[in-house]
Amino acid sequence: MVHAYNQMYLYDAMLNLAEAFDVAVNGYNFTLNFFMQLFINSGIAHQFEVGNPRYLVGKSGTELVDTVVTKVYGIDGRKEVDTSYTPPTVEYWTGWVLAYYQWSSGKSFRDIQKIITVEDLSKKYNPYHEMDEEKIVEYINSKAEHSDTVRRLQAYRKLYGLSQSELAREAGINLRTLQQYEIGAKDINKAAAATVLSLSKVLKCRPEDLCGE
Repeated sequence: MVHAYNQMYLYDAMLNLAEAFDVAVNGYNFTLNFFMQLFINSGIAHQFEVGNPRYLVGKSGTELVDTVVTKVYGIDGRKEVDTSYTPPTVEYWTGWVLAYYQWSSGKSFRDIQKIITVEDLSKKYNPYHEMDEEKIVEYINSKAEHSDTVRRLQAYRKLYGLSQSELAREAGINLRTLQQYEIGAKDINKAAAATVLSLSKVLKCRPEDLCGE
């Protein structure tokens, strides 16, 4: 597997992003998703992705937040922050595992946000904070695979110019069920074989094209 950058920088990258998320939320009173967007828009997320040591190991987490704010708003981002809280907080863990997943997967932070937002990732603190980081990698990868199958069904439907109601009628399935498959509320991989076969016939594709097998 090709990782985002040399593993020698990984621990520092995880430590710094963990502290950055911690300070952004508990010091600057940003929400996780808001800071994540700032992090991406500032261009510093990309510096992590390409393994730039200046950002991976050359700055503390607090300095990363300062730099992000400065780059986005064009003002000095430094401020006095309340450091009375004690890590590891949920936000600290979120930054820690996010850095690990980005390194492990090689995906951009922007693409990771499309799979799972940092707010949603933080909700996995229990029970994942007690597990090895590879467990959260497995979880996010499973969500990526699921979101891919959701996109496939919608893409095939739109390819043939069908509305949801038209596809449901032609495939002989409940409209609400189809809508749930398209938004990911229901997992099409767990659908009855007859349902997937019927959809694939209407969409002129193989059943496995819809299920991601």
